[in-house]
Amino acid sequence: MTNKPIRITFILLFTVFSFAAKAQRGKQTSLSIGSGIIAPLNMNNRNDSGTDININSGFSINLTMEKPITETLHFTAATGLVFTESNADYLFSSSSSNVFYDNSYHNLYVYLPVTAGLKYYWAKHFYVNAEAGSAFSINSRARTSFIYAGGAGAVVPIGPHHGLDFGLQFERGYKNTDYDHAISQLVLNVAYKYRF
Repeated sequence: MTNKPIRITFILLFTVFSFAAKAQRGKQTSLSIGSGIIAPLNMNNRNDSGTDININSGFSINLTMEKPITETLHFTAATGLVFTESNADYLFSSSSSNVFYDNSYHNLYVYLPVTAGLKYYWAKHFYVNAEAGSAFSINSRARTSFIYAGGAGAVVPIGPHHGLDFGLQFERGYKNTDYDHAISQLVLNVAYKYRF
């Protein structure tokens, strides 16, 4: 019963995307600027020293250039800023009483991702994409790391040169000083796209 509004929303969005007037695929170069909401998939982890690391959600700002190779296959190059945070719970013991104290604090990780990839328009407005590159450390808590991503989305045209790009993407590879293993996350992106 509670899923009914979600189903109706998806049906309406699919209808809008399907009947939009202008095709995205073609031979136009485009530039997009947008933002994303990040939801981590490996939220509760333990680092090599035994500390519990809880990766929290974050957000991103992104800039993407898209250049057609063929009518349906496009080359992409992207950059931006990614902000994520974690709660690291360190337990300290008192030598005299053996009592443990929970000292929780927040860590902010800031990255500058630079990626390149391909975007394939399998239908008029719908695409799948894959990209890879590096996430460069911007602050001392983040680590420069190799990242890769893949996802799908749709472009809603709002004029001959403008559109809104909605995408859902799986990303993996971000590392930080508290947790050395690759972090997996889902990102919901919304971007304004200008075609020229």
